[in-house]
This record gives sequence, structure tokens and C-alpha cells, in this order.
Amino acid sequence: MPSPLTPNPSPLTPSFSHNAPIYALCLGESADYVYSGGGDCLVAKWNLRTGEQEPFVVRAESAVYALVMDRDSHQLFIGCSDGKLHVIDTITKHEVKAWTLHQAGIFDLKIDRSRGRLLAAGGDGVLSVWDLPSLTLLRTVPLSSGKLRQLELSHDNELLAIADNQGPVHVLDAEHYSTVNTLTSHADGATAVAWHPTKPILISGGKDAYLRCWNQSNDFAEVLSIAAHQSSIYSIVFWPNGAHMATASRDKTIKYWDAATLDPLKRIDYAAGGHRHSVNKLVIAGELLISASDDRNLQVHRV
Repeated sequence: MPSPLTPNPSPLTPSFSHNAPIYALCLGESADYVYSGGGDCLVAKWNLRTGEQEPFVVRAESAVYALVMDRDSHQLFIGCSDGKLHVIDTITKHEVKAWTLHQAGIFDLKIDRSRGRLLAAGGDGVLSVWDLPSLTLLRTVPLSSGKLRQLELSHDNELLAIADNQGPVHVLDAEHYSTVNTLTSHADGATAVAWHPTKPILISGGKDAYLRCWNQSNDFAEVLSIAAHQSSIYSIVFWPNGAHMATASRDKTIKYWDAATLDPLKRIDYAAGGHRHSVNKLVIAGELLISASDDRNLQVHRV
């Protein structure tokens, strides 16, 4: 079955690049914009419609690991490798606040819009929960002696899945952050999580290069495992219509899957116009798939 995903042979324009590996991506004010951040300590904004860089650059004090945009307040949250969080007003382009959240890097940021909270995954194994818009700390939740790599809220906002670099996937109650379940099949560490958009399934990826599927309706029993890549899986995303899924890996590839069956549809490596090095992050922008890599480039893949 042919895939509708057709990668550009190179980034959309030569300016879609950083001077170091790119670790972080997030949607901007609309699907026409994305923000990127990387090892050069910079955050840049890109116009996907014109293929040009916007006049917006933030210089942090350390590598940028995580980004999330709060469209309600027009604030961009930037998580860095030194555990510091920067909050930028994207209209005035001024920093609202900056402070150290964690004793190690911030690997992921998510906004719980239903509760008005910001969630931060720390390299110190701690989940921190912050009130929006006051930016006051509500609580900290110690979960691990290792890195918390990724956060994902369920579609009904009732559960929070957290990929733990030490091995498990933690499933928490998203209101009080009590443990609902701990999923332990990724022996070497969990690195990515995503909730299936049309099924009661949580999907995780790990250093073992496997995708694992957990049935929420059956106490998160593991129902499927797939040897998906050759190295750690760093990102899992679904298209909004629930028809397709994409994964990114340290093995330098992006894979495209049928979301209903999890059958593979396409593999994008360097020879097929993909990245030269580890693919660290994916984000869906309308009908586009945006990928970020250690090769310092963003690529735009058109559906």
C-alpha cells in the first residue's frame, strides 16, 4: 500500500536549521508556525507557509530540550538542560519569567488546559506541576532516580503517561498525580509515549527499539509489541484524523504506520531524503509532519 507521506529531499529551505542538534519542537500560534530549540541554546520560529524564518529568536543559557506554546496567554515555555525554565511573551518578545525548576534538564513540557496547569518532566526524576497563569508551584511528584523523558495526557485529560528513562512508563491520575499503574516492559528505559486517538490504547517506545501497546480497558495489559526500529524511539505522533502514526528514532529514520493495524507503511532514511543523524522529535502541523534531528536540520514532510 503506498504511503501518502512524501518527504522533501532536504529541509524546506536552507534556513530551517540550527548550529547544533535540534531537540525540541512545538506548534506555534497556529499550524502555520513551529518553534524549534537545540544544542546551540537558541529558539527559532519558522513560517511553514512561506518557508522562512520569522523575526523571533531567543537565546537561552544552555541547550533547549523542551518547548510548549500556551496560545491562551501567548506565552512560550522553554525547558533547558540546566533545569531552567524561560517564559517568553511571543507578542512583546520579552521574557516574563525565568527560574530553575529542576536539578537536571527539563526534557518535556505539557499544558493541561482543562486544569490550567503546566507540567514539567525533570531529568532529576521529578514531575513538577505549576499553576497558569500565576506561574506558582503547586506540587512536585518524585517518580524516579532517572530522567523523565516525555509526558502525554490522555484525550479525556484524566490520565497522565510518563516515559521514565530508568525503565517504566508511569500512568498517573491527572488530577492528583497518584499512581494508577506502572508498566515495566521496556527493560532499558522508556523514551516516548502517545495515546491512540480512537482506541483505549497507550503506546510507548523505548531504548529497546520496541513499540509496546497497553490496553487501558484491561488494566493496561500489554497487548502488542513491535520491533519497530534499530535503536531508541524518541517520538510517537498521530495524525488528528487517527488514520496514521509516525515514529522517530536514534537509528536516523522516521517510520510511518497505519494507526488502525500498526502495519508499517513507509521508512524514511537518508537515502530516501531523510536525516543523516538521530531523529529527536516529531510534530504534526496541519497536514505536515515536521522532524528535528541531530544533523541540525528541520524537515517538512507533506501528506
